[in-house]
Amino acid sequence: MTRLVATATGLAALLLCADSALGYVRSRTQDSCLPVYWKQSCVFIQPDGNYVSDVAGPEVERIVQKSIASWMTRAGNSFLKLNYLPAAGAKELTYKDHLSVIIFRTGSKFCRPATAGAMQVCYDASAAAVTTVSYINKKGDPSDGLIIDADIEMNAVNNQFVEIGKPLPPADGRNQTDLENTLTHELGHLLGLDHTCRLSADPTCMVDDQGQPRQTCDTIERQRLLIPAYQELYQTTMFAIAPPKDTEKRTPKADDIAGIAAVSPIANDPKSCEEPQTTDSSGCKCELGSAGQAPLGTLIGLGAALLALLGRRRLRLRNLHQY
Repeated sequence: MTRLVATATGLAALLLCADSALGYVRSRTQDSCLPVYWKQSCVFIQPDGNYVSDVAGPEVERIVQKSIASWMTRAGNSFLKLNYLPAAGAKELTYKDHLSVIIFRTGSKFCRPATAGAMQVCYDASAAAVTTVSYINKKGDPSDGLIIDADIEMNAVNNQFVEIGKPLPPADGRNQTDLENTLTHELGHLLGLDHTCRLSADPTCMVDDQGQPRQTCDTIERQRLLIPAYQELYQTTMFAIAPPKDTEKRTPKADDIAGIAAVSPIANDPKSCEEPQTTDSSGCKCELGSAGQAPLGTLIGLGAALLALLGRRRLRLRNLHQY
């Protein structure tokens, strides 16, 4: 929805090098604005076993695996491997389980329900999905920016998830949205990437890999047929806007792949893989506490660090009801 810069002005380098991968943007911490990162060789991903989806259960699992493979088959320069676990039983989101869960939210509003110790959280209805990335947010700490968990919530309240290219079910008033397209984009957030364009104002430190501030999504969309570099950004998996029934994001592009190689460069492979449902590597028993406005941060017992939640990652659907 995976949590974007003032009007971009220095895109000259990008325009001069339209054939290169120059547009990826890494997600950053709230306090120090450092890029977030994984420090483990693997992440386990599992759909909620009690999910309710417009796509049949076995097809959901097949599409999840296909979306994972879309990144992994192109990620030779990244050490981070996404491992699929078959759906098994009901799941809810928590940063404590070392498991990345995929949940389809249904009902009258796109919300994460209240649980013991956590309030209900509702999201923008225009978001096709939300990815919450949990990381250590403590300026000056050696672990600042360390990702410890990431989970994906699919907006089945406002979206009828389908598989474009196959016969579609009757329209029911929701947006018919390609499931694979959305999942592949959200996995990019899980891997540590932000959008290749901005939807609103960014802090000045929020820049692409060339040190340039992001252009607005609307500007790129309007001018992409005139500026080749904008067209490349528009086609990236991590572009923030998707037209109706889009499938372009199913396949990560050069910018996207360069991004995950930067987040988890193979030369830095820690060669450690933490299984789900284990205690934290520090040995602590983490207790969820209040840090003001959830879901912006929660205090946990991890060296008294502040665990921030990147809960603003979202793929917006353009022309929401024009189907």
